[in-house]
Amino acid sequence: MSSTPKQGVAGRRQARGRAAAARGRYHHGDLRRALIDAALALTLKQGPGTYTLADLCRAVGVSPAAPYRHFESLDQLTAEAAREGFAELDGMTAASFRGADWQARLASCVADFLGFVRAHPAHAVVMFETRAQTVAEPDFNPLAPLDLPASSNATEAAVYDCWRAGYASFARYAQGLAQALADSPLAPAVAGRQRALETALALFTIVYGIAAQWLDRALPDDWLDRGARKAFDKIVLPWALGVAAQIESASGTKVRAGRASG
Repeated sequence: MSSTPKQGVAGRRQARGRAAAARGRYHHGDLRRALIDAALALTLKQGPGTYTLADLCRAVGVSPAAPYRHFESLDQLTAEAAREGFAELDGMTAASFRGADWQARLASCVADFLGFVRAHPAHAVVMFETRAQTVAEPDFNPLAPLDLPASSNATEAAVYDCWRAGYASFARYAQGLAQALADSPLAPAVAGRQRALETALALFTIVYGIAAQWLDRALPDDWLDRGARKAFDKIVLPWALGVAAQIESASGTKVRAGRASG
């Protein structure tokens, strides 16, 4: 019984220390950044949808009321983290589809996307696996225009902006892919907007599947080494050559094999 007051004093001292540390960390207004970083860390450690705003407060050492100066909900916070990820992805893939031939250009696209996932795994999970809990999400269909209602609060505004960023990122990727393959045996697969979008979606599905396997530790690290060379050679290139062979069979033309630089 006599130890209880000492424990109480120690607890109060620890609380004051945490509060002082929080004030030192956040008096310049970086609580928003700290909360996003905590969400990314817990996403990577536990998975998406496994924590609350209160959990983030405990992680950064602030009161449960503190986040509401920056975020009205967890959905708003994760949407802004995801939008941040799309901006980073676009920056890393802006120069994709480079190379002397179509295989090299395709390889650079795969390397850049998987390089983003490897460098920013938590962002990738938030971007592609996290689902809003309080905002109704439309069926994802990058082949059709994104039609969203007017937002009625900050959470909806953030989630809608995130979805728009994702659609815009995909559209740029599809455009780059169409240009990269325009002089390749796969040219018929990207001739016209609809075909280009469908081919881009097929490739994205394959490449993100590789990323998801890596994130789940079901794929050895070396598949993403050296510009994801093994992933490209063993998965993406056979798919591309298969598409080219289908086109060749349908048209009677011969596949022109390029050589990806490594």
